[in-house]
Amino acid sequence: MRVSPETRRGSGVPALIARRLLPPEGPAQADVWIQGVSVGEVELAHTLALALRAERPDLPLLVTSSTPAGVGLLGRRFRDLSPPARLQPFPLDLPLSVRRLLDSAGPRLLVLVETELWPVLLGAARRRGLPVLVASARLSERSARRLRAAGPLFRGPLSALSAVAARTPEDAARFAAVGVPGGRIHLAGDMKFDRPLPPEPPFADRVRALAAGRPVLVGGSIAEEELDLALSLPSRLAAEGCAPFLLLAPRRPEAWNEAALRAESAGLRVARRSSTAETGPADVFLLDTIGELASAYRLGDVALLGGTFGKRGGHNVLEPLLAGIPVVLGPSTSNIRRTVEAAGKAVVEVTGPAEAARALARLLLSPGARGEACEAAGDLFARHRGATRRTVRLALDLLDGRAGDRA
Repeated sequence: MRVSPETRRGSGVPALIARRLLPPEGPAQADVWIQGVSVGEVELAHTLALALRAERPDLPLLVTSSTPAGVGLLGRRFRDLSPPARLQPFPLDLPLSVRRLLDSAGPRLLVLVETELWPVLLGAARRRGLPVLVASARLSERSARRLRAAGPLFRGPLSALSAVAARTPEDAARFAAVGVPGGRIHLAGDMKFDRPLPPEPPFADRVRALAAGRPVLVGGSIAEEELDLALSLPSRLAAEGCAPFLLLAPRRPEAWNEAALRAESAGLRVARRSSTAETGPADVFLLDTIGELASAYRLGDVALLGGTFGKRGGHNVLEPLLAGIPVVLGPSTSNIRRTVEAAGKAVVEVTGPAEAARALARLLLSPGARGEACEAAGDLFARHRGATRRTVRLALDLLDGRAGDRA
């Protein structure tokens, strides 16, 4: 695997910014440049890269990411890709930085995953005649309002978008409302539905040993303000007649140590993924690593979804559903509303902690309810697969100069 030096040297934020300011002039050019801002987008970039290589096995690829977590995941996700992709941080949206990477890589197609509207980059792409595809494109109503308010400032960058592969009809309508010509907008669907079931994580046996027969509750992508709720669930559920083992995955690395301290303050014994030394029995397994949550869901009997009990709008609900476990979520679901409504019995919506505990207890005590949730999740994926195939078709048409505005 060809990994640029910046993916190996230093992981601190200042070092990453320096490498984004002056992107290295790597030896390998790339026909397709795929950008995913962080972990979730890198996962989709990997899905897309595999599909592109299935069509064209020798297609030269450049894959970038913007955050330390995303850059770190590049090497792990793309390690087995052959021929290797060129991997490095995404340049800062400054003329020198953007020009340096475009000159070095010489891409013939730029693919931006989800929502990546960088004015300098898009302006440079327009001037060079470089086609731009937004894959699994999403645009919230809030972002659409900001773009409309910006008026002429974003008119030029938006005109650089050659094709928008929208996730939903709502996303398609918002891109049209901010000025993307309707002939360039395609309803392709969400590539997250096409991700394969990940293998069990390397710590699977360790978690099963620590759980010691207890059902496993996965608290996934838990925000800082949701930590106390998640950590209260073992005692709340014990009162309901089932005491689970908690696999806790905070959303942000900055919360890992805080989560451990709060768990210990609550009288819970903690084992950390990053620790190689077991300290004996545990009540909580703290997933303090990046990129392992999707596989960790496979160890769960039920999941509590983070980002839904505050004002964040919900995080990735498809990962636990792909693992076939029911999901309990709070009232804040604006980011995932369409998926929640389509998921049926695979999800349970609650209003607060007490109701969440009752819903989790019912699911943990009822194999029949969990079976119905698993079946509903399978139906959901069966209905929505195919976005990656449609996106690849758009990408190859652009790469070959066949795509244009639809009438």
